[in-house]
Amino acid sequence: MGCPGEHRGAAVGPLNAGAGGGVDAVLVRRWLAEAAASVDREAGRLTELDSAIGDADHGSNLRRGLAAVAAALEGEPPPSPGAALRAAGRTLISTVGGASGPLYGTLLRAAGKELGDAPEAGGEDLRRALGAGVDAVCALGGAAPGDKTMVDALRPAVEALPDLAAAARAAEAGARATVPLRARKGRASYLGARSEGHMDPGAASTALLFAALARAGGAEEGRAAMAEATGAGPVGIVLVSHSREVAEAVARLAAGLAGGGDHAPVAAAGGTADGGLGTSAELIAAAARQADRGAGVAVLADLGSAVLTVRALLEDGGLPPGTRLVDAPFLEGAVAALVLASAGADLEAVAAAAGEAYTVRKLP
Repeated sequence: MGCPGEHRGAAVGPLNAGAGGGVDAVLVRRWLAEAAASVDREAGRLTELDSAIGDADHGSNLRRGLAAVAAALEGEPPPSPGAALRAAGRTLISTVGGASGPLYGTLLRAAGKELGDAPEAGGEDLRRALGAGVDAVCALGGAAPGDKTMVDALRPAVEALPDLAAAARAAEAGARATVPLRARKGRASYLGARSEGHMDPGAASTALLFAALARAGGAEEGRAAMAEATGAGPVGIVLVSHSREVAEAVARLAAGLAGGGDHAPVAAAGGTADGGLGTSAELIAAAARQADRGAGVAVLADLGSAVLTVRALLEDGGLPPGTRLVDAPFLEGAVAALVLASAGADLEAVAAAAGEAYTVRKLP
């Protein structure tokens, strides 16, 4: 049993993806590393959404599963996009409890099987493959559009492919559209009318995954769409540490001192993909894309391999245009950079303010 309707998304925009203009294994790894970083940052929100109508574990479960996926793909890179998707699906199914592991795992495995072992696929191939994944998810969970599930974001996103920015917008709109719905599937359906007024957490995480895909494979297109809608945004800040906990704590402190909720984007890239101590190039690149609003990105690193990895990414063109490694103390520089960026300063001023934190003495 599949979702009602056919997956016939129009080709409304170019797919900016692999080196040959298509979808390769590198893009899939970049997408899923980006997704892991995004879900890691949004895990609290996903869990909060799930606490209202579910088991309050969606954020933590998906965070654990995608971290395992990113680590597995980085440790043993698959040779093709289909193989990468199949490996990611198997990892999710084996590591994630609750419904999200089997559902997202089925989505990726079915898409990988549809792609086969070709070294590169086109945008229409990706749409067709993820369409097969949608059908597999519907067959597994018995959900249809309007049931207040991930399908409400997933199906319109796939239909909007191969335009990655349009797919991300469609997923976000689909997630928002679940708010007034009454759940007809899953634990939320037991609540009846009380499930109304809440966004479905699976639809919310689906929106994160397609936003990650747009950033990973169509960064220029995504920035252009944002600039068209709102103009260039503020300078973004990326904090790179050997420890995920340290990077996230410094990001929270800087955000609080910069005025709380209304501040420039700040993304933490700490530790390795599996949560250990170290540095991950893919997490750093994902964080930079997450923070990029078209006005440049200031990167602050703590020490050693964190600095060297950022420098290597800059030299290889692995970070968004306008990204700069800032020579500044990690904590004080992060606060100064985010405060200036939140006030609308340009990249030059943000970098200068962060660097000036070296001159602040704690003793006369």
